[in-house]
Amino acid sequence: MNPAGLPGDSWEWGRLAIIALATALSVLLDLIFNTVTYTHFFYLVLILAAFWYRRRAVAVGVLLAAVHIAVEYLLYGPPGPAILVSAGIFVAAAYLLGYLFELAGRRAGDLHFRIGGGGAPACDRDAERLIARLSSRDPETRYRAAGCLGDAGVSAAVEPLAALLADPEVGVRWKATEALGRLGSPAVGPLTESLRSDDVDVRWMAAVALGGIGDPAAIPALMGALNDGDAYVRSRAALALGAIGEAAREGLIASLSAGNERVRWGAALALGSIGGESAIKALIGALRDPDGDVRQRAAGALGDIGEPALPSLIEALRTDDEALRQGAIAALGFVGRPAVGALIEALGTGDDWRVRAGAARALGEIGERRVADPLIRALDDESEGVREAAREALGSIRKT
Repeated sequence: MNPAGLPGDSWEWGRLAIIALATALSVLLDLIFNTVTYTHFFYLVLILAAFWYRRRAVAVGVLLAAVHIAVEYLLYGPPGPAILVSAGIFVAAAYLLGYLFELAGRRAGDLHFRIGGGGAPACDRDAERLIARLSSRDPETRYRAAGCLGDAGVSAAVEPLAALLADPEVGVRWKATEALGRLGSPAVGPLTESLRSDDVDVRWMAAVALGGIGDPAAIPALMGALNDGDAYVRSRAALALGAIGEAAREGLIASLSAGNERVRWGAALALGSIGGESAIKALIGALRDPDGDVRQRAAGALGDIGEPALPSLIEALRTDDEALRQGAIAALGFVGRPAVGALIEALGTGDDWRVRAGAARALGEIGERRVADPLIRALDDESEGVREAAREALGSIRKT
């Protein structure tokens, strides 16, 4: 590894040489032709660096800022505020570009991006040779070896595959994640360790692999990852806990009321995948959470659970707690079409005006035209609150 934390093989040194050469040529051309455009070329250098190194391209941004200040000092004397600002922009641009390329890389991973094209050759049956190929300088070789080891279920490959989660190529990282998921429980230990990596891509890929394995032994580490500093890692950890299922439910319910807002948000997301009466009860309680994002996530989770949550949600409309009632209406809207029948029944036969008004508003949220007739009948309801809710719902449906 070099001081910037970048891999030190010949290709990586070649990348650094390209950056250095492009920087030097930009300044040299400016000196030869006596222009002031060399900083424009610096942005091309930043784009290259961000593509290769993601957010670590900030190191290149700092280098370019230093070069800019040094050139200005040598040619024109002490730099003024404008020069210092433009130098700072290089650093900020490097971070922003790196972040954008990092996001693009994550999406590439989610789409199972692979490096090579065409049909892959048959896998070598020698596990030792395949493990050795994981250290190849050729990313295609690493990619194929990881896939073969996962297909073969070679448990001895767990540690070398876990090391590939930090590979510079996103396709290799994703293939290693997939392979570890196929290896099952033997991979849980290294993957849970990877959840503490400094590299955000390593952490979210480890969470995805643990979700694929579904071993309850990963629950404590994944629960800890619900408080990760990166939102994408937190969401992958939550989905992994949801994939593990019932074994994680009680811990998630406890976290939904005791954790910080990050943990509560992730617990709500996971419980939406798991479901069950206890999860529904906890999520309805979370509709009163002091944090707006958690309330919205709880409503979405109840929507994910769907029809099993309908009786509890309709009953929640009966409350005097405005926040809970609004949350229940939002959740019923998320349930969508499967909720229409129950809501029409509640609108027509509910013995509490708050239930009827909430049903009307939820039908307006869903927005299906077939609910217009029940809402029109509700315009004659004895309660002004129900009539107003029906008018608003009809107005929402007309706009759709």
